Amino acid sequence: MPSKRSFLSDFAARVLVPSILAAGGIATLLLYIVNGIFDETNRLDAGYAKQSASSAIHSSLENLESLIHDNAVWDDAVANAYGDINTEWLNGTWGDATALGIYDHVNLVERSGRTLYAARNGDQTEDSAENIYGTEILELLAPMPADETLFKVTSGIVRKDNKLYVVAAAPILPTSEDVKIPNGKARYLIFGKTVDNKLLAELSRRFVLKNLHVSSSLINAPDSISILSPSGVRIGTLAWEERSPGDILKSKYSSVIRIMLALFLFVIAVLIYTSWRGFRDAHVSQTAAVAKSLRDDLTGLANRRELLSVLTDRLHEARIGRTGLSLVYADLDGFKEVNDSYGHEIGDLLLKAVAAGFAHLAQDMGLVARLGGDEFAIIVTGEDSTARSRELANNMISFLSEPMIFGGRVASVSVSVGIVDLEKDDADVEEIIRRADVAMYAAKSAGRNRLHIYDKTLDYKRDENRSIARALREHIDMGRLTVVYQPIVDSRSRRIRGVEALVRWPRDDRIHYTPDVFIPVAEESGLIEDLGYFVLSEACKQAAQWPDIFVSVNVSPVQFMNPGFAELVERTLTRTGLQATRLELESPRASLSTMPTAPMSSSTACMT
Repeated sequence: MPSKRSFLSDFAARVLVPSILAAGGIATLLLYIVNGIFDETNRLDAGYAKQSASSAIHSSLENLESLIHDNAVWDDAVANAYGDINTEWLNGTWGDATALGIYDHVNLVERSGRTLYAARNGDQTEDSAENIYGTEILELLAPMPADETLFKVTSGIVRKDNKLYVVAAAPILPTSEDVKIPNGKARYLIFGKTVDNKLLAELSRRFVLKNLHVSSSLINAPDSISILSPSGVRIGTLAWEERSPGDILKSKYSSVIRIMLALFLFVIAVLIYTSWRGFRDAHVSQTAAVAKSLRDDLTGLANRRELLSVLTDRLHEARIGRTGLSLVYADLDGFKEVNDSYGHEIGDLLLKAVAAGFAHLAQDMGLVARLGGDEFAIIVTGEDSTARSRELANNMISFLSEPMIFGGRVASVSVSVGIVDLEKDDADVEEIIRRADVAMYAAKSAGRNRLHIYDKTLDYKRDENRSIARALREHIDMGRLTVVYQPIVDSRSRRIRGVEALVRWPRDDRIHYTPDVFIPVAEESGLIEDLGYFVLSEACKQAAQWPDIFVSVNVSPVQFMNPGFAELVERTLTRTGLQATRLELESPRASLSTMPTAPMSSSTACMT
């Protein structure tokens, strides 16, 4: 039942406040808003006009740049503009064009600015570029590359004798590689166009600017932009008449707009409030969802997403404050066997218990997270993070040294822990997690139930193991591995009673690995069952061709853990024709003693 306070709040928001706004305050507010819209329209139009005026200037420069590019990069131009100038060609090509209105001045100059040729309005003249454009013309030539065989176009607006000129300059260079400019000294082509009323009228029409004109005033005005010379000196102002479309609309539609806006804003006010309620509810739901998304559903610990976020912050704080940071990365040994043997329910109970234990051990140290499956990570920060992380890892190992009982079933697991400390490098969060993961796998490879500190040599070892695993996978698939047999002799009769099957790396391989190298890699990479089946199949097939001697095959505990192992052995014996009494399976007793009950029954079926 809604409270009185919530009812009054809802009533005031849904009825009272909109009514008051509609009856009184909205009229004044909307009038202010509409006036603001008209003013903003004027302001935007003024801004667009400035952009258009700027575009008009840039358009004039770009047009001249494009034109001079087409004329300057030309084999014929090189042939006629270098050495003894071919005046007739220059007049017919560039001089006559000055009367067409595209440009009205043309000059051929050296890098120093000395004029070699000039024409204006269709006639050749003796005017130098500096006399026409002033000293600013030298500013256009200054940025040209020191290597005068390189092409570059420069352009700008210059002022001389109260006249403005749009000017572009470029070196005259050949289009063909076999044509060279004499002595590597370029001559420069300059096109200029007077900024006159005709040009301004054309720009005014193209860029929709009313009465575009040039002013000598240097005072800033809303309806004008500054014209700068190539050296950056302000040489004039490009001005126009404001159109003020907002004022025009205001006088024409003000009464209609007021009525429409009044109705529209009234509806909007109601919808805004209703939407606000929806957004408020959505925000509450989102906050709850975000909080939930940062936690692991099973254990209640932080998940990978929160670990990444917190580790990012802690990493930044540690580097700024020059404090310590260590990441403890743990993986349960034997959890898969417990989960497969007793079911997911027991596995989940085990994970909850382990999570609670780790959280207790790491209290006041930092964030404890479950990264998925049976992997956990703990962030340890502070000046003594190195020592505390080692202490925590040892406590985690001790915590799991005793088996746990769930529903009368004994679950025994251990933990392999990798630790990485913050180093003086630029490793990011993902790299730190990767290093911790590498250290954890090093602990597993070293025998499990221990901790290992990351150092960079681990990366080299892991890369080597991955290379071995890839090669081993290929050798197993292609049947390239070799199985050799070691005789087992009766000490009394000195007769061979049997043989032990031993797997060897292919002799013709580029790199040869011994069993004590590639078998641990097979166990770590998940290839041990495929490798074991290959040896079992080859040994049974070979032994079936020999007299009554048995063959002994070493079996990995991982194979015994497979509930279908007994059936696989039976199928192999049937396929190869070897009697079951002639097959002997060997596995370390220490490994068999730690197996859960279900896999033990499978292994017993094979061994009896």
